[in-house]
Formats: sequence, structure tokens, C-alpha cells
Amino acid sequence: MNENEREDRSAEGGSGSGSGVGWHTRALTRIKQGDSKSAAAPSSFDPGASDLVFLLCVQSKGTGDGFACALVNIARSVVDNDDTITVGAGEGKDEEEEHNSEPGVVQSHHLRHVVAVDAFGRVLELNKEDYEVFEREMRAVKELPKPQEFMGQWRVKRAITCLPFYKVDIFPGGRSSSSKRVEEGEEIEDKVTATVYGWNANTDELERETVGRTRLPGSLQRLIGLGMEGRDGYNRTIERDEEVIGKVMALGGFK
Repeated sequence: MNENEREDRSAEGGSGSGSGVGWHTRALTRIKQGDSKSAAAPSSFDPGASDLVFLLCVQSKGTGDGFACALVNIARSVVDNDDTITVGAGEGKDEEEEHNSEPGVVQSHHLRHVVAVDAFGRVLELNKEDYEVFEREMRAVKELPKPQEFMGQWRVKRAITCLPFYKVDIFPGGRSSSSKRVEEGEEIEDKVTATVYGWNANTDELERETVGRTRLPGSLQRLIGLGMEGRDGYNRTIERDEEVIGKVMALGGFK
């Protein structure tokens, strides 16, 4: 095991607290218990071009667009004396902004708010701890070297062929900072893409050494695992919310 792989192992969170594993079940449970109000109707879910944070698609014959999961950084409108939360787009700010502080007057704030969209097209509220795990893994994936072989793919060693490609796109909409370029004197963050052929939750051995590694980087292994939770229980015979997914895919450059 080389130095890079030892670092990957030391960063693993396992399946317990702080690993993010089970985020999808937790989000669905909050909705069932009435603790979450972030399951938006298609008409109210209208993110802007800069709001997409993360997108995972599973690409193979017969999977359609292969949409698995997305994270979207949207604005949440909160009214202090009404427990209703409306999820929608906007120019939300990182800090609360009071629009009116006069006594007896309803105060409204706009907060930046990250939600997940699963393979069914459901808009789910992530708790702070789960998003921070996603963010940590995205930040690490952004720092990975890009394979020069196999059209830039990481290829997991498997006994069978014709397996899916797992395509991860990380966008500048999150708080993670990396992969920046300068255009006309202004520093601009780029989208980062990583593609894994034959990903599997139970193995990370690569077909051959790739950029000095014999195993898939732990951060990428874990990030895809988290994203694939968004496909739990899904198959193509089940109806999904095409309007919500269509909006997300359009932001990711898919028409």
C-alpha cells in the first residue's frame, strides 16, 4: 500500500456516525415524521444555473439518463411567525438577512440551503452533518490527479465486462474551494469530473496501477457510495418526477 492509499484509509469514516451513510433513509424518515418541509412541488423547485453542487449519473445501455442523485444549493424563504418553509430559487445569502425588524411586523429571511434530489425526483432536506460529509469527500475528490489513460477513467477490476460508468460532477455551487482558473484577472472555479468504470461498494482494486495507485481513491469510492443511496429502491419501471429531474439535468448540461 503506497502513501496515497494509506491517506485514503486513514480518512475513511466507516458506516457509523459521521460517515454520512444512511443520509437518504434519514431524510425520508424526517418527511414521514413530518419533521421536514423541504419536499418541494415541481413548480416551486426552480434552482438557478449556479446552484448545482453535485451530480451522479450511472451510464450504461438501458439506464436512460442514469440519474442517481444531485445536491442543489438553493434559497429557502423563512417567515418567522409561520412554520411554513417554501423551497425555491433566489439570490439567497450565506447569512440571514432581516428585511424588516419593526416590532409586530413579520420578518423574512433568505438562507442558503442544500437539498438532495434522489432518483425518484424527490427533493430531500439534508441535515448539516450529512452535508458536511458530502462536502468533505467532494473537496478530497477535487484534489485527485486525473488519470491519463482510459480516457481519464478510473477502472475497477471486475470479473465481468460491460459494466456501468459512474460519472461524478462537482460544481462550484458548494462551499468547497479548489480547481480554480483565472480569466481576465478574475479567479473562477471549474467543474470537476471523475468517471469510474465498474464501481462496486465491496471492492476498490483497480485493473492496473493508475496515477500511482492500485486502488480507487477512498474519497471517490465513498462519494459514489453516498450518491448511490439516492437510487435506493429505484428501477426504471417506477414513475419518477421528470420535471424535477429534468431541471437538475439541464443545469448539469444534459438536455
